[in-house]
Amino acid sequence: SPGYRRKIVEHEAGHFLTAYLLGCPVEACLLDPLRAATDPRFQGAAGTVFFDPLLADAMRAGSVPRSSVDRYSVVVMAGIAAEAELHGQAEGGRADEQALVRLLTSLDGGRSWDYAKITNQARWAASSAALCIRAHRPAFDALVEALAAGRSVGTCVMAIEEA
Repeated sequence: SPGYRRKIVEHEAGHFLTAYLLGCPVEACLLDPLRAATDPRFQGAAGTVFFDPLLADAMRAGSVPRSSVDRYSVVVMAGIAAEAELHGQAEGGRADEQALVRLLTSLDGGRSWDYAKITNQARWAASSAALCIRAHRPAFDALVEALAAGRSVGTCVMAIEEA
């Protein structure tokens, strides 16, 4: 339905905008699950692929600073935050929550990230993402329109910059 598609666009715009604002290049954003099913970057679902060079370097080095964990957390929880900001609740985001849990429990075999800490990190990140989206609402709205129109990543970045 058009309403459901719009929510997908808004959800992905949350990821895209926060990734961009936090310095994580956006590689791709696909909204069509059928196209995503043929692209291995998307694991069969619509989504936004971003790259955090600082996190990648830190993981290779075996020591991930809290700032990298926080940045990743905000971007991953931003889709849920966008939905909650616009509609008062989020329908999507289970895969996002699972991605956050996977990262946190992989850092030191899960020793420092128990359920309570993961839950607090997710809440903090979603709140931070919501504040970011609220503070940059004109850019978010312009990005939603660009994504809904099927624009390229570069054109979407221009929409953010020109808002």
